[in-house]
Amino acid sequence: MTREHRLMPNRKAKIERTIAELVAAFPFAFSTEPERIRPLGIGIKQRIYERCTLSHRDIGAALRCYTGRVAYLYAIVEGTARIDLDGTPNGTVAAKEATHAAEQIKQIFANAAGKPRDRIRANVRATTGPRLSSRPATTRSTGRRTRDVPPFEQAS
Repeated sequence: MTREHRLMPNRKAKIERTIAELVAAFPFAFSTEPERIRPLGIGIKQRIYERCTLSHRDIGAALRCYTGRVAYLYAIVEGTARIDLDGTPNGTVAAKEATHAAEQIKQIFANAAGKPRDRIRANVRATTGPRLSSRPATTRSTGRRTRDVPPFEQAS
């Protein structure tokens, strides 16, 4: 097992710790309470780099997680003021950004609706044994075993 594999279960916890540190360091910009979340200013990552000692990788991962949350996406409404690290207004949300946020929310809920919780499985390593399939394998003129599907759907 590689070092990265051992650390993967801790990745989410590390991101949450980084978000908690950002909330503590910049309480006017970040919040864990959904009703207090406001859109962040464009380019805020660079300003965090300048004022914070956290690694760039941790900050990037935390910002991706924070801005991908449904509560944050709900805060992205056209004309809403974006805020800087000290809570001062720093631009406004454009219509295109608000539309994109609404699409992201729809996608999140569509993905959640398509996967019943009892059918969600933990990621596991693929087995190296033969692949079992309910579809019969056929032999084409090339002599290769392929599935019985039209040629345009065949993987090269």
